[in-house]
Amino acid sequence: MKQNLRNRFLIIFLALFGAGLVFQSDPARAQETVSSDDIALAERYAPVLYFHPEELFRPQSVDVLLNTARLREQRSFWFDTNILPELSFSDLFDYDDERYFLDVWYGTEGESDYKNYSIHRIYYQTVLSPEAGGPPILAYARVVRDSSGRPSVIQYWLFYYYNDWFNKHEGDWELVQLMLGPDGSPEWLVYSQHHGGTRRAWDAAQIEDGTHPAVYVALGSHANYFWGDENYPNGQDIGSRRIEIMDRTGSFGRYIPDIAVLPDLQDLVDSPDSFPDMLWLLFRGHWGELAPQSDFGGPLGPAAKGQQWSQPHEWGLAQPLDTEVWYRNRLRVSAPGGAQVRLVAGGEALQVADTLDGLAILHQDLAEIAPVTAELDLPPGQPFDLVVSLPEKAAGRVVHYHFNAVPAGDSGRAALALAPGQEPRLSRGGIPDLVRPDSFAVEPATWDAPDVVWLIGILPASEVARGVSLSLAAGLLPTLVYVGLFYWSDRYEKEPGRLLAVAFLWGAVPTVLIAVVVRLFFDLPATSLGREAVEAIRTGFVSPFIEEALKGTILVVIALRYRRELDNVLDGIIYGAVVGFGFAMSGNMISNLFSFLTRGFSGLDALIFIQGLFYALDHAFYSAVFGAGLGLARMRRSRSERLQISLGAFLLSVVVHQVHELILRNAVGLSLFTVLATLVGIVLLVVVVGWSLRRQRQTLETELVDVLPGELFRRVIDPRTRAQAEWRTLLESGFRKWGAQRRFHQLCGEFAFKRLQARRFPEENEIAGEAARLRDEIEAAIKTTQNE
Repeated sequence: MKQNLRNRFLIIFLALFGAGLVFQSDPARAQETVSSDDIALAERYAPVLYFHPEELFRPQSVDVLLNTARLREQRSFWFDTNILPELSFSDLFDYDDERYFLDVWYGTEGESDYKNYSIHRIYYQTVLSPEAGGPPILAYARVVRDSSGRPSVIQYWLFYYYNDWFNKHEGDWELVQLMLGPDGSPEWLVYSQHHGGTRRAWDAAQIEDGTHPAVYVALGSHANYFWGDENYPNGQDIGSRRIEIMDRTGSFGRYIPDIAVLPDLQDLVDSPDSFPDMLWLLFRGHWGELAPQSDFGGPLGPAAKGQQWSQPHEWGLAQPLDTEVWYRNRLRVSAPGGAQVRLVAGGEALQVADTLDGLAILHQDLAEIAPVTAELDLPPGQPFDLVVSLPEKAAGRVVHYHFNAVPAGDSGRAALALAPGQEPRLSRGGIPDLVRPDSFAVEPATWDAPDVVWLIGILPASEVARGVSLSLAAGLLPTLVYVGLFYWSDRYEKEPGRLLAVAFLWGAVPTVLIAVVVRLFFDLPATSLGREAVEAIRTGFVSPFIEEALKGTILVVIALRYRRELDNVLDGIIYGAVVGFGFAMSGNMISNLFSFLTRGFSGLDALIFIQGLFYALDHAFYSAVFGAGLGLARMRRSRSERLQISLGAFLLSVVVHQVHELILRNAVGLSLFTVLATLVGIVLLVVVVGWSLRRQRQTLETELVDVLPGELFRRVIDPRTRAQAEWRTLLESGFRKWGAQRRFHQLCGEFAFKRLQARRFPEENEIAGEAARLRDEIEAAIKTTQNE
């Protein structure tokens, strides 16, 4: 079955494959060649990481990906090409182009498919996670010094095995950056979030033990935020619509990662042998499989991230304050100009409130703790502006109230009573009148959104209908063309259309469904399957065996129940190819639909259709091997010989299936060999079909020479002459005469093969009787034509 379809339905447990994995580096060893001052500085300010309680992945060394990845190259107008099936740090030294990428795979089922989060989660949990014996939680630190040698920026690069958010992809690089002042004291923190980041002043952030900034990692996306137990709406453009997707943070655990300090990039280039475990830093490609839509592909590494790496101080200052980007759906009270704001409930300051300079934010639904009072300390006697953002979750909006140039009382104290749906009124110390807002504005807001987005619920109905139709047509139409060509190739003895339809539908529906059900069995934990079962899956023999056995079932039924129809090699090839085409059609349709529903029209690129065309030909080839064997077995008289040939053909189809996939997965570079390996299905089918047609013509020449008169004999055995005669009859005499002529040609072919079978199998009396009947029909048709 198609690789990404197979991975989507089958979770392959590979714990035994990775249980003995020895991680190839110890990042701490590189510290021997890095300044001790840099190490001490990086460890002093190491971030404290907090996770959502449902988060599985942790930041670790790049080993977790390198030990399960191969290096591939993206080729324009061609399939992605394997470069290195296995990797080490030194292997990445020379690949400094974005067309290269690391593709996670598990050595058995080909491309892992970056969208298949299940297999990545399970493999990570059972093999790579720190709890399973994988590398510990780690941050790659980089100390950047200015021209005078003073440390100005400390970057903490965090690498995750998989990004399990809306835009699922292999590999994930995130950043926590600390910016130091001229005196070496911390000034700013910058946390990465998706396509950029946000910053806070050091004094406004949560700092633990005086030097460790608290970082709250979002579930799945691993974006870093300054506040935990919070939801962050992220707007995304999907198709022609903009939707909200949530980042969710928690406060689970408290992890200070191990620190591995990165060397200077130029030092690494000049002396790579001094930093053997850091050579991966020079890799300029993508850390994960590429995708048609960039957000769904693996990211570039730290040194390839442009200004974020080359000018970190300038980049950091260019990022907006987090309070300008986030928390717009929360209660906010903003009083700039030296004011202090506190949020209080029941006389106690709220712990879920963020108190900043001139700003207070409530990180909880106001309705859950209302009423809330905002206490303000203002410069006495001076006018002040005040903005209150009051969320109304039930109405899906936030109302922004503006108080303009309000005179402060002599005490400088003021208070706001805040409750959902109620206009806030401002009271000032010593002044009896309440102040109403001068104006207000309404803004729509989002508090929650589904974690998984299906475009069928986002795009307009017309676009969904167009995308679904295109997905189905792309799987159906090429398949019908293939089936038509193979049906046409049997020029001398057409197979019954209804029997071909049964074979096609068997491959398209029950075979696919049964294959899915069988594979779902392997969704069980590895311990429940046993070592032998897991090892069988790991070595890759189960999948081809299951698929070829399911497809071959209908071929066996036809060979036994309708043995007079499947009576030669070409017949077997045709029936086998038709079953394979049906199987591939369903696989292509499912794959196309999944790509459209998750990535929109960008998922329906030309490459996915080209792959579908080859996929259909390959599966037709696999099952045609078994069909050809059954056709060959039908031509043998000995029952034991028939059984041996049939069994051998089935095993050959399984081996060919497996070997072909191994060649395609491990072929290196674009060459004549890789092109032929990709086209092997159609090349061999054409060769075998050509050979079979030649044998069929020889049969007609032998069996009809004493039955048909000379001119008619030449017309029947020569396809070109026969086609010309049929076309001339259609133009001169119409459809009726044309149909009669075609039936006569078909009758001659059936007689020739039945006569051959009767001679080979004299014990099957019914064949001889049928051959005699067909000869009588031919002679009667000839007499009728002569009388006309």
